[in-house]
Amino acid sequence: MAVLRMLHVALGVTDLARSIAFYRDGLGFALVADAMAVGQAGARALGAAGDRCDAVLLERDGFRLELLRSASAVRAGSAGAGTLAHAALAVDDLATTLQSLRDLGVEIVPDSLAEHARGVRSCLVRDPDGFPILLHQAPAGVASPWAERRGASAG
Repeated sequence: MAVLRMLHVALGVTDLARSIAFYRDGLGFALVADAMAVGQAGARALGAAGDRCDAVLLERDGFRLELLRSASAVRAGSAGAGTLAHAALAVDDLATTLQSLRDLGVEIVPDSLAEHARGVRSCLVRDPDGFPILLHQAPAGVASPWAERRGASAG
């Protein structure tokens, strides 16, 4: 098992346009990927109930922030199991990584394993305090704004 790099931190938001304006105009983040509709399998992989989840990706000084909006999203910082938030890590081999984590007693989130495209897979696990960690595997050369900077490898 090898974690290759940190990908991003994700926050659930109630209004994408308002949040984009805050992070872009107020805090100087640049929009990396416009609003993308994530289908049912992708939404489930992110821990969102429902058929759809809208997402945008922003970046500042090499730090990536994903904003997620779904019908089940709860405002960040409020109590509730519906809060969309996670840290995302790129891994070299998702199956091997998941087995190593199972062997350590780590909780694998049921029904969160998703195949987004050939060889591009993700799954949620929970840290000891229950915070979701999205593990993402993509073959070398597969373009994804969530895994790579445009034109350069993410650091």
